[in-house]
Amino acid sequence: MDKTLFIGLVTHAGSRFPESSGKQGLMAQLAGALRPMGWHVVCATADRDEADESSLDTGRSAVRASICAELDAEARWFTFQRGRAPDPATRLVLRLRKVYRHWTYLRTATRASTAGRRMLLRLANIELSHMRLLREGANSGAQWILILEDDAITEDPYQLARDLDTHLTDWMDSQQPRYVNVSRSFPLSKLRLAAPLVDEGQWDATTRIVSSTIPFTNTVCAILYRNEFLQELVHEMDTIPMQPIVPIDWKLNLAIMNASSAGLLGPSDCYTLDPAPIVQGSMHQAPREDSHG
Repeated sequence: MDKTLFIGLVTHAGSRFPESSGKQGLMAQLAGALRPMGWHVVCATADRDEADESSLDTGRSAVRASICAELDAEARWFTFQRGRAPDPATRLVLRLRKVYRHWTYLRTATRASTAGRRMLLRLANIELSHMRLLREGANSGAQWILILEDDAITEDPYQLARDLDTHLTDWMDSQQPRYVNVSRSFPLSKLRLAAPLVDEGQWDATTRIVSSTIPFTNTVCAILYRNEFLQELVHEMDTIPMQPIVPIDWKLNLAIMNASSAGLLGPSDCYTLDPAPIVQGSMHQAPREDSHG
């Protein structure tokens, strides 16, 4: 069976990680290491601001709606993960966060207009970049699709390529996994997962592969998708309106919940690497100025 992989990179002109789109970037290094192993690798980069500001509502009501939609998605995700609605303490925290964020963006008319517009444009550009690559990957015919954000880094890309070759080849004749979280973003303990983790074996000597009866994600920094599932996922994401805008991480979670409700995801369909070989640099390095949007 032919080994085919699509790698997509989400970046932008003002990236804090400009090296990601060059020859020393993770996408280029993985492609260069995998091709001699017999992989046909297609690479694509989304590096433009694609939001049409003239057709995007960036007014005060749109900012309020975006903030509410994000926190409502978080509450729904809590219910999905734990099988019950948020407890009173969690509801209070979400309410206080909503009030604080409204105050932050809307405390003065002038500053609210600027901050709210920038926030919505940035979120829209990131979402459109991800969606373009997800569609390209789903339509590419590749068996596997790896979508990276530009802060995805690893100490040894050549070892990562060897491990990808081993596991993707092993998984080709199986229905699982349907997607794999491969970034070290939040520690698993911070995700507040209610369902027990299931041991699915070792990725390498130090990294285990785990699954859960309830699908979960760990940011969109680096996710590996099986093509058949990605086509279904893109369809689910397309059913969610562009506005109110929510961060792409939460839009993915909404689509994951919809796919699960529709029977498109089952137990052990989602794998996670712990600790993952790809580190989300923006979470584990000193922050730098971000000018996206």
